[in-house]
Amino acid sequence: MLDEGLVFHKTDSGAAEIASSAHGLPPKLRRALILVDGAKSVADLAPAFRPGEVDAILTELHAKGLVAIVGGASAAVHAGTAPDGAAVSANADNFEEVRRRAMSEISHRLGPNGDALALRVERCSTPEELRVALREAEKILSSFLGAEYGRTFAQKIGRDLV
Repeated sequence: MLDEGLVFHKTDSGAAEIASSAHGLPPKLRRALILVDGAKSVADLAPAFRPGEVDAILTELHAKGLVAIVGGASAAVHAGTAPDGAAVSANADNFEEVRRRAMSEISHRLGPNGDALALRVERCSTPEELRVALREAEKILSSFLGAEYGRTFAQKIGRDLV
């Protein structure tokens, strides 16, 4: 899994591909290549694709030499790269904490009306699944408690999901 904080930029080959379509990229890869701008992180790009797709898409673009990581840390592109288990463990602990806080907030604000949503959040086993559930939670909380509250919930919970 790619580090969600990684930022990619187009290589010269990537810029040429957008202009000429020489590689005949599938639409998802082409869309990702267009979206890669040297400023958006993996997490910023993820909502433009189905849950779990962005890693494979960016990895393929990188393998084709169409994108590169800002700063050049190419070893990080290989999924699950962590020299020691600390980073993986910290992310797992963070994921569990964010998931618990989301369930608590949903239960607190919606009471029994939020049980199904809290259960969906509890069943999430990856950060990407949790992001999808949080988007749904934002919509539901917005309909019950107002758009501002839904946005605040999503920002407060989502920013800690790294």
